[in-house]
Amino acid sequence: MKAHEPDAGLTSEQDDIDVLRGHLGMPALPYLDFSAQRARAQALARWPLFAELAAEPRR
Repeated sequence: MKAHEPDAGLTSEQDDIDVLRGHLGMPALPYLDFSAQRARAQALARWPLFAELAAEPRR
């Protein structure tokens, strides 16, 4: 078995998730960052312009 080699571009959190996926044998295991989702929702509520921009279709 090959030892896990961290990717220099990954954050520590991403690397931890990658290691967990490897140990579970589930490389497609979805990961949801609830704290990031909560922070985004709070930012959209605090700054209405961000909410408007987020609602626009991407070009």
